[in-house]
Amino acid sequence: MPKVFRYTPIFMILLIMGAHWGFYKYYISQFPDFVDKTNVVHIHGALWMSWLVLLVVQPYLINTGRTQLHRTIGNVSYVHGPLLILFMFLAGKQSYWGFMQHATEQEALKFLVLDSRGLFSFAVFWSLAMLYRKDPASHMRYMIATGILAIGPGFGRGLVHTFSFDFEMVFKTLDLINIAIVGSLLVNDLYRKKNYKPFLVVLIVFLFGAILWQIRYSEAWQSFAKGYASVFY
Repeated sequence: MPKVFRYTPIFMILLIMGAHWGFYKYYISQFPDFVDKTNVVHIHGALWMSWLVLLVVQPYLINTGRTQLHRTIGNVSYVHGPLLILFMFLAGKQSYWGFMQHATEQEALKFLVLDSRGLFSFAVFWSLAMLYRKDPASHMRYMIATGILAIGPGFGRGLVHTFSFDFEMVFKTLDLINIAIVGSLLVNDLYRKKNYKPFLVVLIVFLFGAILWQIRYSEAWQSFAKGYASVFY
């Protein structure tokens, strides 16, 4: 594994810590008497956390030469990935109707950006990781991208809940951080003449998601989101 990626398990551990920080106040601290939390929320959270744990274990196994065990455990992704996509969709649907009960339709459609782009991005990265499973360089990069998606939900909520930062500004800033991280990895691949295409694809997806967040109040997004919700929600 290239030296720059040998620290991937540490990066994923930091993401797990960020997720615990972000979801502590309104979820983890409520254990075992959760308030207004459905089974969809529980399963969604468990699937994401176990996915991040896999992103710690799998690079570690590669780093330590246990390739066969890595492949064996990796077979879980064929089930884990689709389940995560399904429950990301269900959690987004639940979130949408929750907003519709106490906010305007415009606000509900605005926040649909976060759920829909997360679902779309993960589905793209997971699908490409599985498609290129026999190409370790590409597979690894797309898997790392699925982990980067966890920065926003974890650290974003942590900053908002702990320091009362402005929600919309936090996610705008985290979008820039995500783009900077992926951009740096892309530049590293270009500099070292490695396979740069995966991180180029990842960067395009993150840029697309960031643009959607910026146009969340636009007539184009509101119209699209309303149609999407009417069909799928």
